Amino acid sequence: MTSDSAAPDAPAVYLFREETVADDLHMHSMYARIKILTEKGKEMFSDIEIPYEGTNFSITDISGRTIHADGTVVPFTGKPMDKLVVKTAQFKAMEKVFSMPDVQVGSIIEYRWKLRYDDNYYSSPRWYIQQPVFVHKAHYHFQPTKTSRMLVSKDEHGHEQVAAGLSYTYSLPAGVNVRSGVDGYDLTVENVSGLPDEDYMPPFGSFSYRVIFYYSPWRTSDEFWKTEGKYWSKEVDRFSNSSSKMHVVAQQLTAPGDNDRQKVEKIYAAVMKLENTSFTRTHSSAENKAEGLKVKSADDIWDQKRGSDDEIARLFIALCRAAGLKAYAMIVVNRDRDILQQGYFDWNQLNDELAIVSVGGKELFFDPGQRYCEFGKLHWKHTMVSGVRQTDNGTQIAATPGLTYQDTRTDRFAQLTLDPTGQVSGIIRITMTGTEALHWRQAALRSDEAEVKKDFEDELQKTVPPGVEVKTNHFVGLEDYVNVLFVQVDVSGSLGTVTGKRVFFPAVFFEAGVGPRFASGKRENPVDLHHPYSVHDQFNLTLPPGMTVESLPSEATVPFSPHGDYVAKYVAKDNLYAYGRLLRLASPFYKTDEYPQLRSFYEKTNTDDHVQVVLKMAAAEASPKATAGNSR
Repeated sequence: MTSDSAAPDAPAVYLFREETVADDLHMHSMYARIKILTEKGKEMFSDIEIPYEGTNFSITDISGRTIHADGTVVPFTGKPMDKLVVKTAQFKAMEKVFSMPDVQVGSIIEYRWKLRYDDNYYSSPRWYIQQPVFVHKAHYHFQPTKTSRMLVSKDEHGHEQVAAGLSYTYSLPAGVNVRSGVDGYDLTVENVSGLPDEDYMPPFGSFSYRVIFYYSPWRTSDEFWKTEGKYWSKEVDRFSNSSSKMHVVAQQLTAPGDNDRQKVEKIYAAVMKLENTSFTRTHSSAENKAEGLKVKSADDIWDQKRGSDDEIARLFIALCRAAGLKAYAMIVVNRDRDILQQGYFDWNQLNDELAIVSVGGKELFFDPGQRYCEFGKLHWKHTMVSGVRQTDNGTQIAATPGLTYQDTRTDRFAQLTLDPTGQVSGIIRITMTGTEALHWRQAALRSDEAEVKKDFEDELQKTVPPGVEVKTNHFVGLEDYVNVLFVQVDVSGSLGTVTGKRVFFPAVFFEAGVGPRFASGKRENPVDLHHPYSVHDQFNLTLPPGMTVESLPSEATVPFSPHGDYVAKYVAKDNLYAYGRLLRLASPFYKTDEYPQLRSFYEKTNTDDHVQVVLKMAAAEASPKATAGNSR
């Protein structure tokens, strides 16, 4: 068996999968039987990685075997390894890693393991029904604790939670239901499609088939979010207290005659200068202790001139309040990970904290925890998402604003010279604002400028014509979020194809290497392009003496109202070929039924971006000597 009619293109399939949980025994167990169909499937399942929380949980009883197509059985005899993923003062994310023996295309692999946890812990399961590949059959069983009331743990805000009942949230195929009885909860599913793998999908963790159980003291969504929101808001206010130090700092940063906007701009600029350890590295408690540092309030963050993203956001709020402004905190779900499920009573759905400041009577949203984020803008993953915000009367569920295509603008200008052999040289100047500029600035925080220069030219190289080579010369403004980010690039290599007395090359230089954005004509999921944007191009090519433009493309216009538009204009005059191009996209979200129009727009722009320009070299005049020789 090297293919499966139920999943024709699958690299592997689950023949059977089973998860069982006995919470009174403090144990989860998992079994999998997988058929390997292709080399990709072999690559996917040869190494098994099991994530778990390493402080109070452990992975035990690992066993497995590989069964070859001829019936040969190779037992697992290796030694699993523990890998630390993330460690904080309260949490340690681990992975147990082991390799299946001698996996081949056509093999079946089987493995099982158990998750064990302390006797004073209870751990309800999360059943993620859809897997990366097709599942023929799976069975899930959960026997919850028989304890009627128990202390689950302290919640995220340090308050003890006594669970009075069990709840679960789910998303399942039509006709499939969780069955409950005296022995607990059961679920059997068959023929479950693999997780979709389409470009530009929303975070699929929120849409995939799943069942999530949790012990909870809460009965209603409104009760949970208001109570937990109150605890969070109280902690924010304690941390962001307008202390005497904050008042002194705010007075030092601002001037008596400043209006609201000027005050906020100056405070924002001061906060942006601090080290953001979420982009550099987290300092351990031992390091902080050795330096005599502590983190209890905004005062501490200002004194030590460094903090995490949320700590810096709270410092910004504290300084705005100390300057006499109304400032509120908001905590949101990151759109690159998930969407908020209000029916799921788990505060850990929320990821990052933002600031809302009343400026001139209008509320503006700020993202001070995102180093180098432009004033009054949000990182795209924090736009158009839900979360919990402070108000004058408590907290409430709210949504953040979006961005416009004017907020993220890229301008590309090329000044190149062509020689008679088709070799090109010159420079490219690119300016960026918004999301594109933020991406490269934050990349420089995580590495260094040399690596960012290499990564930038690698990205640009994919877009220019084959044969053209680009080399990043320098950046200007990598640490300056106020002004545009500028990069200059050196260009060399061959442009187009030289045949006899003609040269053929792409009319649109910057998109010549880019293929169709949406190749598939079929779409099963919504599209999330992350953020609106606009791209403006200007290209000037100086031709060698005697070379002229023989064929020039017509002006191209592709309307996409109200979502965007595209215009390209071409000019040839004397020894110059030039074009200007504009592409604007106003909306990042598209439903499945809107996909054909979106795909059509990008198909048309891609077609226009790949039209050809034909240059012709004038015939050389015959010399007198050559003419005389021919006359003889």
